[in-house]
Amino acid sequence: MSSETQGFDLEAWLNRLLQRLFPIWYATQAVRELPLEAMGPLNPSSHLRSHWLSLNDAIQAAQTSLADAGEDWQALHQLLGQLLVEQEVKRSWLISAIQGVDQGDSSQEWPSLLSYAESCCYNHEWQTNDDFERLVTTAFPQSEAPHRLVYREWDGRCYWINQGHSDELALAQLHATHKQRDMHIDALMLVEQVNQAALEKLRQTYWVLLMTRRRAYQVLDLLLQANLPAVLAEFEPRRSDLVLLTAGKGNKAINKILLSLMHNRSSQQIIDFGRLVGRQHFPLPAIGKAPTDAIAAG
Repeated sequence: MSSETQGFDLEAWLNRLLQRLFPIWYATQAVRELPLEAMGPLNPSSHLRSHWLSLNDAIQAAQTSLADAGEDWQALHQLLGQLLVEQEVKRSWLISAIQGVDQGDSSQEWPSLLSYAESCCYNHEWQTNDDFERLVTTAFPQSEAPHRLVYREWDGRCYWINQGHSDELALAQLHATHKQRDMHIDALMLVEQVNQAALEKLRQTYWVLLMTRRRAYQVLDLLLQANLPAVLAEFEPRRSDLVLLTAGKGNKAINKILLSLMHNRSSQQIIDFGRLVGRQHFPLPAIGKAPTDAIAAG
């Protein structure tokens, strides 16, 4: 037997033949058997908002990718641009209802401002009523009111657009927790809301599947080998290991393949972007109502 014959891979040859003859059937079977790795926390808890999922960044990254993908993807590009709506409102806000800061100690990651204060600031003065009032007025002087906050209705988180004084806020929250007291500040809040009409249209019209980059390229190759239109769009820069696999839902073959891909998968392996964005909703509390304690993580 020649060395060329000995090196012949019959299984690989049969797979290539089946893919050429029955590309849709082959892709449907292949994606079902494709191993998918867990993506890890998509929206981790952190005292720094830069470690949270940014819907703005994710949408902008996806739009940038689609802008270069050709005319067929411009409708999706425009629809993604309608997904997030922002409005500014003035509101009195409890300091204990601020989950993160824009600027702070990045030497290590803590799951909350309270845990940061307990780990790094516990020996500072925070226990008396005078300490509490000093900390709050230092972080949020009345002369600089209203103070800028961002509230995200799609995950219930609020962060402070600060220029320092994150330690004072953390210590004030430590006092508030231990002494069971709180204080309101005057805030100008940028409220991030999901446009429900755009979200519904997105989910009805397109597959936008978040998954690991490596596996997404494999699925994309199977779709393209079957002459089915699909494209990858970038996710947020913080998670360059992930990517969005996008395709239209008007093609029955694509639907069959991607439904097979998602069969018996967990949301940690693959998740519809529209579901990720729309699965929770925490409306901005009405004036006089306390903010919700339900904060999304993961």
